[in-house]
Amino acid sequence: MLVPPLSRLVTSARRLLLKRVILRYENTFPCFVIRGHHAIKSPELLPPAYFDSVARYQLYPGNLAMAMNSKMVYQFSGGFADYRLQKRNHPQTRFNLASISKIFTSTAILQLRDKGKLQLDDAVQKYLPEFPFQGVSIRHLLTHTSGLPNLELTDAAIRLNPDTVITNAILLPLLQQWNKPLYFKPGEEFRYCNTGYMLAAMIVEKITRQPFARYLEQHIFRPAGMQNTYLAIYGSSNWNDTARAVHQVLPVMYNEDYIPASEVKRFRYSEYNNQAAYGSSNIISTTADMLLFDAAFFGGRLLRKSSMEEALTPIKLNNGKVHTEHMDTMLGEGEGHYGMGWEIFEQPGFGKSVGHGGFKFGMATFYFHHLQPSQTIVAFINGESRFGDIVTSAFYLLNGRATMPLEHKRSAVRAYARALQQGDANHAAAVLQAARADTANYFFNYREMNRLGYDFLYFASFKDHQQLSLETFKLNTFIAPDDFNTYDSYGEALRESGRRDDAISMYRRSWN
Repeated sequence: MLVPPLSRLVTSARRLLLKRVILRYENTFPCFVIRGHHAIKSPELLPPAYFDSVARYQLYPGNLAMAMNSKMVYQFSGGFADYRLQKRNHPQTRFNLASISKIFTSTAILQLRDKGKLQLDDAVQKYLPEFPFQGVSIRHLLTHTSGLPNLELTDAAIRLNPDTVITNAILLPLLQQWNKPLYFKPGEEFRYCNTGYMLAAMIVEKITRQPFARYLEQHIFRPAGMQNTYLAIYGSSNWNDTARAVHQVLPVMYNEDYIPASEVKRFRYSEYNNQAAYGSSNIISTTADMLLFDAAFFGGRLLRKSSMEEALTPIKLNNGKVHTEHMDTMLGEGEGHYGMGWEIFEQPGFGKSVGHGGFKFGMATFYFHHLQPSQTIVAFINGESRFGDIVTSAFYLLNGRATMPLEHKRSAVRAYARALQQGDANHAAAVLQAARADTANYFFNYREMNRLGYDFLYFASFKDHQQLSLETFKLNTFIAPDDFNTYDSYGEALRESGRRDDAISMYRRSWN
């Protein structure tokens, strides 16, 4: 069975990060480590052995910074900012914060509330008269309880013109053309919605009569000392900043060359058509600048204390219940909540932490602030990594706990794919079985095998790619005979190859 349609994947892109879709693959990144300049009270909390191993096995393509009491104690950089150009990541490499940008939008709105320019329960229509839905407040936008459509709002426009790039300027016309009711009465449910944060940025512009980028620069970036941070605006001079990390992916299992996600057809919807939104995304920053924001925010230099506390308080729905979900990105036991632009983490043994995660195809970001004691982690990657494991281990290091086991094994399926493309199915099967037996150096996941079959079937164009797909799916039915999906997938490949009777046989086997 093939993965869900891309529109569904993109609509829940944040959830993909939370489920850690960035799978463990064999990486090819050189890394280097940079120690922080500030000493910590207990240096033994940060033994270098863990990150030395991360570097040795090339497990983290990106940047990571750790701080205690707003002072940096450790930095790590690895991999390539641009794999194609062999340009490495370094501590000054700028990354798209993706959904971490929502924290800044929330802060801007709360600043205006502190100045008496708006109230959180004001209707959106008060500031944007063209907004077609009644009963939606600014508070609903910030807490993802508006009932508005998310990226599916853009589907019709993109189908009509596949080269359309969705910008904030066309958001209100798209909402007027939606011709559907809200998904639910505002405040009744939590449903993650980028549209709400785009609207929030537009409200800031309407009230202040200046571009959102200028407002952020004057009232957040500059006061926090963030000299390497800006809002990227589609079509402007800063859009093609060469100091930014490229979102890069391994698009198929049978090839280990990273390419920009925007060049992969299946990611076009998010990485091209929906690349331009601001308010919800597109703040560009460094790990060091994010630590400056962290110090400014929690030092009380950006908001009144009451507004800061309100932003970090879990939302209550109309029925009085606090919205709760699984804790995001940070692994282990705990509950997740949402405030106003902030994710909230309650962890047994650690207490309350706040922050936000972000995801784009080929990139993931995470900002995490532990309240007591004050500890901060900022982590960006632009490749494939066991992101959650390494971020969680960084937190454990700050607290004198044992790190999670480092997984540095290579993919047996990728080894099989290389051997299969050399033209001998029997040899490839032998390579796979040998790799599966070598558990010290390889891992095997039959779902990866399934993905490889589909990559050969639908995303390859070289000669005999259908035959390689059939070989892969066939072998997988013997490896995982109790999973219906192996037969279903093999049947699909047989059908695509014109072998109707064999396909029917496999479909029937998948139902039994």
